[in-house]
Amino acid sequence: MARTFKITALAVLVPLVFLSCKKQEQPSPPPPVKKAPAAQSAPAVPAGGADTSAPADSTTDARNRNPFLSHILLMKGIEGPRKMKGPIECCDLTLFRLVAVVASPESSFALVQAPDGKRYVVKKGDLIGSREGRISRIEQRSITVREYNKDENGKVVSSEDIELKIPTEKESPQKR
Repeated sequence: MARTFKITALAVLVPLVFLSCKKQEQPSPPPPVKKAPAAQSAPAVPAGGADTSAPADSTTDARNRNPFLSHILLMKGIEGPRKMKGPIECCDLTLFRLVAVVASPESSFALVQAPDGKRYVVKKGDLIGSREGRISRIEQRSITVREYNKDENGKVVSSEDIELKIPTEKESPQKR
């Protein structure tokens, strides 16, 4: 008797489960569309272009913001962290001293002494100096650094090539 009860219960429940799965869900209503403010309250847009001072939609900002940026800094309106400068980007380029150069056709690098006495290995393309100079050429007894002078908008005004040479024995100070 117990066996027939189990079979009957199973025969009734299985079709109910399948019928409940076939139930179609009603589509959710579309999200409400925000209406643009009236033309009277909108500030006039200059003829030269779009108004860049208008705040963007908060959902767009949330999707495009940097997830690793501090929320506290974001709420205060402070910009995120700036690019960290390396130890050889601290001082003027004239304060550095070229100690040694290893030049080869494939790759060249040089040993540069900073004003604090520490030595650093640099290669072509590295940033050096306080004015974002970039090493453009490494030769057997010198390196050439190109510094760009920029205006307040960040536009390059001019460039200057500065050459650091290995001091000769007459020029180098003798340590005793």
